[in-house]
Amino acid sequence: MKRIKITTTASSIVTLDGLDIDSVIEQAADLAHTVLEELSIYRQQHNINDDFSCEGKACLFLDMIDD
Repeated sequence: MKRIKITTTASSIVTLDGLDIDSVIEQAADLAHTVLEELSIYRQQHNINDDFSCEGKACLFLDMIDD
């Protein structure tokens, strides 16, 4: 008896409030980069050696999305 081969293909579209999720993540990554850049300049201008907690969070987010 011959074996039956079944191939299933699925497609999904993920949105957040009607926006494509890839676009949302891209905008969030851009924001995280902006935060890191602007705070780096601010710390240099004001001779601040400590990191702000949001810098760490921005880095964790960017690492999470492999950016």
